[in-house]
Amino acid sequence: MKLLFVLVTYLAFASAYDISAQSATDLAAYRAQQQECVKELKLPTAEGTQIASDKEVTNPSDAYKCYHNCLYKKMGLVTGDNPNNEAILKFAQARFNKVPLEKLKTELKGCTAAMAKGASTCESIYNYESCVVKALKA
Repeated sequence: MKLLFVLVTYLAFASAYDISAQSATDLAAYRAQQQECVKELKLPTAEGTQIASDKEVTNPSDAYKCYHNCLYKKMGLVTGDNPNNEAILKFAQARFNKVPLEKLKTELKGCTAAMAKGASTCESIYNYESCVVKALKA
């Protein structure tokens, strides 16, 4: 359970990643990884378009619920089922660079209950990610 929490915490950081704070090279690599996952998961065209334009995906397909897992693995934040804590921390700091650390920790902990509501790993992570984005993008 502890490993799953760390993994989900990482995943939460990744989906709302503030790409505007990154260099052009980082942004290009991130976009390429996004498109690789869109193709690998065979996401519907509408969802792929929303991802490419950094828009929220409403009524997500099952494939979209696994999108973030794919992306995080490509970014080296997760290897197999093991989180790369150093990379996750760096990514989280870039993603939520305007959120105070204590608030970040509080919201991540508060969203842990969302994990239990998923019928699969992808759905659990999607639920957690949705909770974190809602809490930290407000």
